[in-house]
Amino acid sequence: MNIGKSEYEKYLTSSVSQLSGNCLLLLPKENLPSRLPPSINGISEWPNIETNSTFHSILSIGNLASETDLPQFLTELQQYADQQTRLYFCERTKTPDGYSGSAKYDITGTLWEAGWSVIHCERFKIGKSKRSPSYAYGIARRKRYK
Repeated sequence: MNIGKSEYEKYLTSSVSQLSGNCLLLLPKENLPSRLPPSINGISEWPNIETNSTFHSILSIGNLASETDLPQFLTELQQYADQQTRLYFCERTKTPDGYSGSAKYDITGTLWEAGWSVIHCERFKIGKSKRSPSYAYGIARRKRYK
Protein backbone atom coordinates (compact mmCIF):
# COMPACT_ATOMS: atom_id res chain seq x y z
CA MET A 1 0.00 0.00 0.00
CA ASN A 2 1.32 3.43 -0.91
CA ILE A 3 0.43 6.40 1.27
CA GLY A 4 1.22 10.09 1.45
CA LYS A 5 2.85 12.14 4.17
CA SER A 6 -0.46 13.05 5.86
CA GLU A 7 -1.45 9.37 6.16
CA TYR A 8 2.00 8.60 7.60
CA GLU A 9 1.50 11.31 10.20
CA LYS A 10 -1.85 9.69 11.12
CA TYR A 11 0.00 6.41 11.83
CA LEU A 12 2.41 8.28 14.11
CA THR A 13 -0.38 10.09 15.94
CA SER A 14 -2.22 6.79 16.38
CA SER A 15 0.87 5.20 17.96
CA VAL A 16 1.28 8.07 20.41
CA SER A 17 -2.42 8.02 21.33
CA GLN A 18 -2.19 4.35 22.41
CA LEU A 19 0.54 4.95 25.01
CA SER A 20 -0.37 4.45 28.66
CA GLY A 21 1.11 4.06 32.13
CA ASN A 22 4.83 4.42 32.64
CA CYS A 23 6.20 5.14 29.16
CA LEU A 24 9.66 4.82 27.60
CA LEU A 25 10.33 7.00 24.58
CA LEU A 26 13.16 5.93 22.30
CA LEU A 27 13.11 9.45 20.85
CA PRO A 28 13.21 12.88 22.51
CA LYS A 29 9.82 14.01 23.76
CA GLU A 30 10.06 17.22 21.73
CA ASN A 31 10.23 15.13 18.51
CA LEU A 32 6.82 13.54 19.07
CA PRO A 33 4.32 14.25 16.28
CA SER A 34 1.47 14.90 18.73
CA ARG A 35 0.69 15.46 22.38
CA LEU A 36 0.97 12.62 24.85
CA PRO A 37 -2.36 11.19 26.06
CA PRO A 38 -3.51 11.69 29.67
CA SER A 39 -3.27 7.91 30.23
CA ILE A 40 0.50 8.31 30.71
CA ASN A 41 1.62 8.63 34.32
CA GLY A 42 5.38 8.68 33.79
CA ILE A 43 7.82 9.36 30.94
CA SER A 44 11.45 8.37 30.48
CA GLU A 45 13.64 8.99 27.45
CA TRP A 46 16.19 6.47 26.23
CA PRO A 47 18.95 6.09 27.37
CA ASN A 48 18.31 8.10 30.56
CA ILE A 49 16.42 5.45 32.54
CA GLU A 50 16.77 3.86 35.93
CA THR A 51 18.18 0.34 35.96
CA ASN A 52 15.19 -1.35 37.62
CA SER A 53 12.47 0.40 35.61
CA THR A 54 9.61 -1.47 33.97
CA PHE A 55 7.46 0.25 31.37
CA HIS A 56 3.86 -0.25 30.25
CA SER A 57 4.54 1.32 26.84
CA ILE A 58 7.64 1.77 24.69
CA LEU A 59 7.53 4.02 21.62
CA SER A 60 9.89 3.95 18.65
CA ILE A 61 9.51 6.14 15.60
CA GLY A 62 12.47 5.35 13.40
CA ASN A 63 14.75 4.54 16.32
CA LEU A 64 14.83 0.77 15.88
CA ALA A 65 15.69 1.09 12.20
CA SER A 66 18.67 3.32 12.99
CA GLU A 67 20.23 0.99 15.58
CA THR A 68 23.63 -0.39 14.59
CA ASP A 69 22.94 -3.72 16.36
CA LEU A 70 19.16 -4.05 16.48
CA PRO A 71 19.02 -7.65 17.79
CA GLN A 72 21.20 -6.69 20.77
CA PHE A 73 19.19 -3.52 21.41
CA LEU A 74 15.87 -5.42 21.38
CA THR A 75 17.30 -7.95 23.84
CA GLU A 76 18.39 -5.08 26.09
CA LEU A 77 14.92 -3.50 25.91
CA GLN A 78 13.38 -6.70 27.30
CA GLN A 79 14.87 -6.00 30.72
CA TYR A 80 12.55 -2.97 30.91
CA ALA A 81 9.46 -4.87 29.74
CA ASP A 82 7.11 -7.36 31.34
CA GLN A 83 4.36 -9.47 29.75
CA GLN A 84 1.95 -6.51 29.60
CA THR A 85 4.43 -4.06 28.04
CA ARG A 86 3.62 -2.95 24.52
CA LEU A 87 6.26 -1.77 22.04
CA TYR A 88 4.70 0.62 19.50
CA PHE A 89 6.78 1.12 16.38
CA CYS A 90 6.82 2.84 13.01
CA GLU A 91 10.05 1.98 11.21
CA ARG A 92 11.77 1.83 7.83
CA THR A 93 12.12 -1.83 6.95
CA LYS A 94 13.45 -4.26 4.41
CA THR A 95 10.75 -6.02 2.41
CA PRO A 96 10.31 -9.66 1.40
CA ASP A 97 10.88 -8.75 -2.27
CA GLY A 98 14.47 -7.86 -1.44
CA TYR A 99 14.24 -4.09 -1.90
CA SER A 100 15.54 -2.37 1.19
CA GLY A 101 16.35 1.19 0.16
CA SER A 102 18.40 2.41 3.09
CA ALA A 103 16.80 0.02 5.63
CA LYS A 104 19.25 -2.27 7.43
CA TYR A 105 16.72 -4.67 8.97
CA ASP A 106 13.48 -6.50 8.43
CA ILE A 107 11.96 -4.96 11.55
CA THR A 108 9.26 -7.56 12.23
CA GLY A 109 11.59 -10.50 11.59
CA THR A 110 14.26 -9.02 13.86
CA LEU A 111 11.68 -8.41 16.60
CA TRP A 112 10.61 -12.07 16.39
CA GLU A 113 14.18 -13.38 16.48
CA ALA A 114 14.97 -11.19 19.51
CA GLY A 115 12.10 -12.57 21.63
CA TRP A 116 9.26 -10.19 20.76
CA SER A 117 5.88 -11.18 19.27
CA VAL A 118 4.36 -8.79 16.75
CA ILE A 119 0.68 -8.64 17.66
CA HIS A 120 -0.32 -6.05 15.06
CA CYS A 121 1.47 -4.98 11.90
CA GLU A 122 0.75 -2.94 8.81
CA ARG A 123 3.20 -2.33 5.98
CA PHE A 124 3.19 0.61 3.61
CA LYS A 125 5.33 2.76 1.35
CA ILE A 126 5.48 6.52 1.35
CA GLY A 127 5.15 7.69 -2.24
CA LYS A 128 4.25 5.93 -5.45
CA SER A 129 7.67 5.19 -6.89
CA LYS A 130 9.01 1.64 -7.13
CA ARG A 131 11.86 2.84 -4.94
CA SER A 132 9.64 4.42 -2.26
CA PRO A 133 10.77 3.57 1.28
CA SER A 134 8.95 0.70 3.00
CA TYR A 135 7.69 0.96 6.56
CA ALA A 136 6.34 -1.38 9.21
CA TYR A 137 3.89 0.04 11.74
CA GLY A 138 2.63 -1.99 14.66
CA ILE A 139 2.68 -3.31 18.19
CA ALA A 140 4.87 -5.98 19.75
CA ARG A 141 5.16 -7.59 23.18
CA ARG A 142 7.61 -9.97 24.79
CA LYS A 143 7.10 -13.57 23.72
CA ARG A 144 5.24 -15.72 26.20
CA TYR A 145 7.35 -18.80 26.82
CA LYS A 146 6.07 -21.81 28.79
